[in-house]
Amino acid sequence: METAYAGIDVACAKRKALPISVCVQQGGRLTPLPLRTATFQPPRGGGNVLALAESWRNDFAVETENYLRQVEKAFFVQIERIAIDAPSEPCRADMTRRHAERALDERRISCFTTPSSKQFEAVEQKARAHLGAGGQENRLPHANQIWMLVGFTLFERLGHAWPCLEVYPQATVALLGIGALHKSSSAGLSEQTRAIGKRLGWDETGFERALKLSGVGASHEQFDAYLAAWVASLDEADREPLGVPPEDAIWVPRLNP
Repeated sequence: METAYAGIDVACAKRKALPISVCVQQGGRLTPLPLRTATFQPPRGGGNVLALAESWRNDFAVETENYLRQVEKAFFVQIERIAIDAPSEPCRADMTRRHAERALDERRISCFTTPSSKQFEAVEQKARAHLGAGGQENRLPHANQIWMLVGFTLFERLGHAWPCLEVYPQATVALLGIGALHKSSSAGLSEQTRAIGKRLGWDETGFERALKLSGVGASHEQFDAYLAAWVASLDEADREPLGVPPEDAIWVPRLNP
C-alpha cells in the first residue's frame, strides 16, 4: 500500500465539490491520483447559510473523512498527512491578528483576518439577523469569514484521524516569486502551473493532464489543493512555519538559500 498525502482547498459554496488532491510519490514526482475517474465524489458545499449551522458543518466534515477513506480503499493508498487551506483555529481573544497572519503581513502577503471565538459569535448573530430581516443570501455580511467555520470543523474532525497542517497556497506561490498574477485568471494559472510543474520535475503537458484528472473542482481550486498536498508531502525539515506552531502557523516549503 502506497503512502499518500492530501490537500484540501476549503470551499463551501452551494453545490461546489470540495477541491481535494491526494498524491503519491511516483518516479520522483508528486503525482495526483486521478480522483476525477472515481465512481464516488467528494462532498458538495451548501453555501454560507448552511455553513452557519454546526450540525451541517459536522456532517460535511464526516462526509469528507468518509470520502478520504474511500480514496484510500479504491486507490490502495494510506494517507500519511493532510494539509488544509484554511485557518485551523480562531484568533486568540487578546490578539487582533493571528501570529500566522502577522507573518504574512511582514512578507506583504494579503489574507483575511480570522476573528476570535467571541467575534465569530457576533458574525453569526449579524448574519442571522440579516436573513431574519429578509436579506438576500448573496449579500450575507462577513461572507469572507463564515467559511472559516467549515475549516475549523474539518481540522477538528480530520485531525482525529490524520496529522493536519494549516497551509495557504497563495503564500507558497508568493514566496516562490510566481504569485504576481492570481491563479483565478487563466494567465496566472498558466504561469503558476508551469513554474510548479518545472520545480517538481514535470513536463508541462504531463502536469496539466495530471491536474485535470486530479479532482472535480475548478482548475485553479484543484491546483490549490495540489499545492496543499505538496506541503503535506514534505518532511518537517523541508517545510517551515510562518507564525507559531503548532496551533498558529501556516506551513510553506522551505526554500533553498
